[in-house]
Formats: sequence, C-alpha cells, structure tokens
Amino acid sequence: MQEKQVLLQTKMVLRRREVKKSYVMFSSTFFCIFFLFLSPANLTNGVNFEVLTLIEIKNSLVDPQGVLVNWDIASVDPCSWNLITCSSNNFVLSIGAANQSLSGTLASSIGNLTYLETVLLQNNYITGNIPPEIGKLMKLKTLDLSNNNFTGQIPSTLSHPTHFQYLRLNNNSLTGTIPTSVANMTQLILLDLSYNNLSGPVPRLLANTFNVMGNPEICSTGTEEDCNRSHPKPTSLTFSSSGPSDGGTINQKFAVQFGLSLACLFIIGFGFH
Repeated sequence: MQEKQVLLQTKMVLRRREVKKSYVMFSSTFFCIFFLFLSPANLTNGVNFEVLTLIEIKNSLVDPQGVLVNWDIASVDPCSWNLITCSSNNFVLSIGAANQSLSGTLASSIGNLTYLETVLLQNNYITGNIPPEIGKLMKLKTLDLSNNNFTGQIPSTLSHPTHFQYLRLNNNSLTGTIPTSVANMTQLILLDLSYNNLSGPVPRLLANTFNVMGNPEICSTGTEEDCNRSHPKPTSLTFSSSGPSDGGTINQKFAVQFGLSLACLFIIGFGFH
C-alpha cells in the first residue's frame, strides 16, 4: 500500500513538471513570436515613435483644408497617411505638404524622424523659427521651406546632414547673417536664401548654385556681384521617394531580430530543463 502511495506521488510530481514545462514553452514561444514580428526600433511605449512625432507636428500646425485629418495617433504606422511616403521598412522618408494653406509653426520634434530624406513645405503660411533640430536628420537630402513666414536666424545646424542637396529658404522673413557652416556646404546643388532680411558679411558660398538677391542689406537689387550664380538655377523641384539610400535599415533590423532569435532559443531551451 505504501509503495502505491509513493508511486502515485511520484507520478503527480512528474505531471506537475510536465505542466510547468508546457507553460514555459507556451510563454516563451508567444514572447518570441510577438517580438520577432514587431518592428524593434519603431516603438515607444507600445506606440510607433514616428506616429507620435508626426502627431506633434500636426498639432503645431493649423490645417484649414483638412489635409492632415487622417493623421491618427491610433495608427500602427503613418505610411498610409496623406502627404507621407515611407520606405519598404515602414520608416518615414518624405513629408510632402507643399501648397496646403498650412499655418502655425513647425514642431521641433521633426528632428526625431531620423530616416527622413525629403521635407517639402513650400508655399504655405508657416511662422516661427526654423527648428535647429532639423540638423539631427542625417539622411536629409531636400528641405524646401520657401514662401512661408519663417522668422529668426538660419540655424547653423542645417550643415550637419551630410547628404543635403537642395536647401530652399527663400521668400521668408529670416534675419541675421548666413552661418559659415551653411555657406561651406560643398555637397549642395542648390542654396536659395533670396528675399529675406539677411545681413552681412556674407561668407563665400560653396553651393553649386546659390541665390541671395532680395536681401536689402546684402543684395538690394540683385545686380550686385555674387548675389546670384546659376547653371541655370531650377525653378521648381519634384522628387520621388524610393527605398532607403543604403542597407543600414535592413541590416539593423536583421541584427536585432537575429539577437532576439538567439534569446528565444535560449529561453525555450531553458524550458526543457
């Protein structure tokens, strides 16, 4: 009788171990599936960080035509939103909101869109300073803020992106001098600072094409020497966004997912012991 009780207790212990092992396996598998299919670099507290950033930008603007109406904080990502173009990995590459009657200010949080390559906000009524945080956008190629009501000085941080090609700030109310760091940007195809309230001294501009006419304290008539150099200067710019300019995004995502896979294998393997 005692031997039967011992055998029964042994079976119960083994059964509890099997149940515990099954629970560990289920939990580990669920954990792995959840994180492997999640975009690892794209979430902050469960919300896509680019969604949060773009909602801050939306809230700082006045949108009389409702072109930003589908910018929704409950979205998984912003890639289906109006005026937004994304990469194949669902990172924001472009904001194309020209000619939309937008006013208000441009939020400094734009500097958080670290994969951004193109910003087209020309021909609106946006006021306030140009956010220095734009200098954090290291992949930025095109920034067009022309024909708005921006005031204040040109941020020297605009020289930080190393892929910059087109910088248009013309027809605003910008003041102060042209930052030496911006003047020294040799990679620029076009630099247009015309028709502002900029003052001298003017550093030597190294952009392939530049225009500073229409600044009364620099080039009041546009006939002064070195006010405008053009080969010729483009009158309008159109851009199409494609995939990322390099494999960095894909490699980063693969590396994170590979690390998670190893962690999952360790956890699942641990569950068998």
